[in-house]
Amino acid sequence: MLTKNQIKLIKSLFYKKNRQRHGLFVVEGEKIVDEVINSDWEIDCIYATDDWAGQNAISISSSELSKISFLKSPNKVLALVKIKSFKNVFNSSTIIALDQISDPGNFGTIIRSADWFGITNILCSRDCVDLFNPKVIQSTMGSFLRTNLHYVNLNKELKKHKEYELFFTTLEGESIDVLKRSSNKIIVFGGEANGIRDEILKNKGRKITINRFEKSKAESLNVAIANAIILSRL
Repeated sequence: MLTKNQIKLIKSLFYKKNRQRHGLFVVEGEKIVDEVINSDWEIDCIYATDDWAGQNAISISSSELSKISFLKSPNKVLALVKIKSFKNVFNSSTIIALDQISDPGNFGTIIRSADWFGITNILCSRDCVDLFNPKVIQSTMGSFLRTNLHYVNLNKELKKHKEYELFFTTLEGESIDVLKRSSNKIIVFGGEANGIRDEILKNKGRKITINRFEKSKAESLNVAIANAIILSRL
């Protein structure tokens, strides 16, 4: 049976300051929890209903799971996982950089697409949404386990690494086919509202774009969709 303190702790982890304070975040659902169990991430505690097939969980009822879940339809199991730091990001030929991505669904989908296309390293501006936000974790469908994310002063970080060619995704620019001709590259994606910040665009690099149908009236592409299209061309 859940105590009031347990419920209070778990619900508090919806907020970044509490995740940082306790060093914990929430993972929900059979698939993702099973992936965490089989990874090198450390689990603090698991709460599950009796029909969950796993082991070493605190048994709770479906109604109790509903009280601590962040999902509209809770799925058998919820785990508290310990936050950990990531490995060095500058150890691969292709890196994604995200500037001001604020939507949890987009952010999680970008991580999931990166995992699909074999991109393991992602730089994030400090004002991007937090990786451990419950909505982000859910959107990644477990891909956060296989990607390294670093929250940095993005402009300063890009200036430091001259060994990488910079590509800025914009509405106007060269065809994304130019990416294939670059060995070491950082591909920068901007936020949903304002795109890439001007101070970052002032860095030496090349603007690239996804060519649109000539009669298209669409103003722009969703950043997560654009990310998937560009990574598919690599």
